[in-house]
Amino acid sequence: MAETYHVLNVEDNPNTARLIRLVLSELPLEVHHASDGKQALEMIKTLKPNLIILDIGLTDMHGWEVLDRMTSNGIDPKVVPVIVLTSHTEASHRVIAKLKSVACYMTKPFEPDELQGKVKELLKIG
Repeated sequence: MAETYHVLNVEDNPNTARLIRLVLSELPLEVHHASDGKQALEMIKTLKPNLIILDIGLTDMHGWEVLDRMTSNGIDPKVVPVIVLTSHTEASHRVIAKLKSVACYMTKPFEPDELQGKVKELLKIG
């Protein structure tokens, strides 16, 4: 039996969240959605996701703060890969992502095949 992976999508835009779920629907995984940083941090504790897709511009806190709190709670982004999916295109955000061990930095609008391919690569889905 194939393993089912748990992916936490942290996205405050419901339409983007639905699109991500649709893009990943062909893969053997369950997509869970958090609409803000506080909810994401609670879900990370209880769900123990295999991968996190994280928006930077959330309504209640910056995505970088979510990542910092996650790390301080013992969730290492080198073990639980993080894909940042954001509308921030500034080079400084890419540098921050690298310093915080983010596995992949993607900007919106995104190519569905690219997101699906990166998720498959990070979870080692054949």
